[in-house]
Amino acid sequence: MAVSVSTVRESQPDRLVDAADALRGKYTSLQTLVTGEREMLSSLQGHWSGDAASAALTTGLRDIARQERTAARLSHLESALRSGGLQMAALREALLDLVTTTERFGFAVADDGTVTPEQWLIGEFLDSIARNLTAFLQKMLRLFTDLDENTAAAIDQAAGVDIANPPVEVDGTSLQIPSPDTDPAQVHQWWDGLTQHQRDALIAAHPPVLGNLNGIPADVRDRVNIAVLDDDLDRVESVAAARGVSPADVTADPGRYGLSASDVTRYQNAHRTQEGLIHQMTGENSLTGPGGDVRRYSEIGAAERADKNWRPTMLWAYDPQAFDGKGRAAVSIGNPDTSRNTAVIVPGTSASVRDGWLSDGHNDAINLYNQSLQVDRDNPTAVMSWMGYNTPESFTDPNIATTGLARTGGDALAWDVNSLGVTHEAGIPQHLTVAGHSYGSTTVADAFAHSGMQADNAVLLGSPGTDVAATAADFGVDGDRVYIGDASTDPVGWLGQMGNALPGEINDALGSMAGPSAGLGTDPAFEDFGATRFRAEVPGADMIDPGDHSYYYTPGSESLRSMAEIVTGNGERLGELGLLAPPRTEITLATPGQIDLPLVGEVTLPQMQIETPVIYDPEWNRAGE
Repeated sequence: MAVSVSTVRESQPDRLVDAADALRGKYTSLQTLVTGEREMLSSLQGHWSGDAASAALTTGLRDIARQERTAARLSHLESALRSGGLQMAALREALLDLVTTTERFGFAVADDGTVTPEQWLIGEFLDSIARNLTAFLQKMLRLFTDLDENTAAAIDQAAGVDIANPPVEVDGTSLQIPSPDTDPAQVHQWWDGLTQHQRDALIAAHPPVLGNLNGIPADVRDRVNIAVLDDDLDRVESVAAARGVSPADVTADPGRYGLSASDVTRYQNAHRTQEGLIHQMTGENSLTGPGGDVRRYSEIGAAERADKNWRPTMLWAYDPQAFDGKGRAAVSIGNPDTSRNTAVIVPGTSASVRDGWLSDGHNDAINLYNQSLQVDRDNPTAVMSWMGYNTPESFTDPNIATTGLARTGGDALAWDVNSLGVTHEAGIPQHLTVAGHSYGSTTVADAFAHSGMQADNAVLLGSPGTDVAATAADFGVDGDRVYIGDASTDPVGWLGQMGNALPGEINDALGSMAGPSAGLGTDPAFEDFGATRFRAEVPGADMIDPGDHSYYYTPGSESLRSMAEIVTGNGERLGELGLLAPPRTEITLATPGQIDLPLVGEVTLPQMQIETPVIYDPEWNRAGE
């Protein structure tokens, strides 16, 4: 039901804006505190070593990560308050102005927005005006109601109020699932403290929060998420079957069939996620039965998978409504809880569940899994496709020229990756690599340098810059375990800041393909960064080509060979395999230090060096293998 005119008049949306201003101050103060804590940890790291130092550093980084999540929540809450307050205040003013004007012209306005002419005003024409004014006012009241409800939902979400997480009743006992912000170690302890019967009952009830809760074992998350995915498919397909229409008919007009727009979003992204699971398992986007009917992923049993030697896939995370309907999911080939080696790959611009990054010919995870299996068949590497952040929509999206989405995504990535150690099976060594491509490389760099992500290796591919990380040392791992794959003909890899070069000029020359401005920080392939660069050239390439930006995971490429060695724990073999590449360097001009004169002999001269903005890439014109 829409709010009334009197409710709108009594409302005070400006107070939401005032609250947003107050939160901005709290956010700034917390960020200042975190910056100081990071500087203190950095100082301690340089002057304190040993087991106690490592434990203190780990604890400090965990606390900072928690504070960063709190800061992010404050920022989201401020945005929700400010946006809602400004919109509701503007609508309130317009609505009350219309009421005042309507009354001034001799019409009465009821509290529900109904307009009627005063008794001394008669005539069909005036009745028509009253009807039109009524329709318009009541539409504004409904809009105000929607704004109010949407603002409340945004505030709840930002504040961490999980309205979709009610207690679950098991044998008369109310089980409260921990909130998503609970420390994964505490979540794991809570799960282990349940009886097997309670765990089975929760899995059967499959509340969506359970499948996305860090600290819950991967196999449990998979079972829950698949069940939720099937629910999202059933919601539309059962209605279609009951009405004798196609699912497409239902999604085209959900209100006609008693469904909502969110039901359609969930259905469409469930399809996309199912395609991703089937694609990464079989290489196809869908499977059909003997009668030609399309099979669901959940219908494919373990025996059939083993018989056909399909890749072992699982759904580690699933939230089809995340990021304004773009969706969130993580599909893993292999179980990260039981694998010695795990690689998490992070995509860049335009990737999303909605737009088919998990399937539709995107074979990054498949290719890395297959190549890693050739390196170490006894210990298959689990490869997780992590579509867990909001990426820039396209190369023309203004977000591509800023690090905002990378920092937010980096925080989410660190939260997920750091939880993998909590659920990893005891007694099995864990070797963890996180790889990011394009804008995803900036996200990975921020996860390490800004959000305290813990992993053995970082791999950055075609990076436009590393934002917070000025050098490899900022990643918190040994500098030689920050690996860079950057083809000399990949234009995006030239956009980061390096020496005196001007990446903006390069961006302009390329038609601003990286957005209105170029570079998201330091170029990790530059010599001063201090990372390990591996070979990643494209065979036959002899000039800058945007297509080379998507070559890194190609089967047979030297970059994929290099990554397979890294993720299997054999990064130190890159040199003996001839897969190391020299970094980019800045050309300097220097006068000779001495000159040989006739009759005089050698004469020492004052030497001068002039730095130039010219960058030399030793990989240029080397044919890729």
